[in-house]
Amino acid sequence: MIIVDSLSRHINRKFKSIQGLPLKFAAPWLLAKNWQERDRLVQQPHSIKGQLVVNLTSYPPRFPTLHMTLQSLLLQTVKADRVVLWLYAKDSQKLPESVTKLQQEGLEIQLVEQDIKSYKKLIPALIRWPDAFHVTADDDIYYRDNWLAELVAGYAGDNRQVVCLRGHFITTDNEGQVNPYRDWQAKTEHQGPNNRIFFTSGAGALFPPGALHKDITDQDKFMRLSPHGDDIWLYWMTVLNGSTIRRTGKNRKLIVWKHSKAVSLWQFNKQVCGGNDEQIQNMIKAYGLPPLP
Repeated sequence: MIIVDSLSRHINRKFKSIQGLPLKFAAPWLLAKNWQERDRLVQQPHSIKGQLVVNLTSYPPRFPTLHMTLQSLLLQTVKADRVVLWLYAKDSQKLPESVTKLQQEGLEIQLVEQDIKSYKKLIPALIRWPDAFHVTADDDIYYRDNWLAELVAGYAGDNRQVVCLRGHFITTDNEGQVNPYRDWQAKTEHQGPNNRIFFTSGAGALFPPGALHKDITDQDKFMRLSPHGDDIWLYWMTVLNGSTIRRTGKNRKLIVWKHSKAVSLWQFNKQVCGGNDEQIQNMIKAYGLPPLP
């Protein structure tokens, strides 16, 4: 039965990957077309009872395609109150005009004085607007125009529930210990709520105010325990707070701009040494095993 389930999940992931191939090749053309016609776009107000802020960060190797990701976020059918690009101040001097001119279209660029890596996409926002509903995004993805609508639709009014569009399912061994990251069920179809769903925040995650543990903004701790794994830190801060995790949407294939993985943490975090497994063990030593059903 385990082999059958594993094979079924593998086939389903491959099927969705194949389904997404046409959009993978068409995304640059489709985005350019929609951007040229943006004056015709009618954006609907969101249904969240509070300020809705979309956050992401970037760094110079990603700047050549950053404007495309930002355009896709600005073209959503549901309008966020803010779309904010958080940058290390020294990196901002290298921003191309293709990005800076998007400030005329509603983009906000906020600078931080310390480079806290991928944590820049959420931690400064939590400090700046603690009562807002924060959505996370990555800088190398094409976001379909209903991405934010799909995410917001998954929020059922529970501020102790983080909603995500994509996640992995944490597995454990016979003694209840967390298995290596590579042995988790990737891109799970589980919807939950279930604390075995490990959200991938770059694909889209919604954090209501009060959903995260009080240590969430403790820079000394997150840079020491999980310096290259903000999702690991965010996951622990969710479950330690007694919040639950729910996946929503159709679990579509991520459309990533060509060549972007060459400068990502994706390969690094699959390593045994220094990658996700080491950082997960750091979190277990510091905070204990996550409460898993």
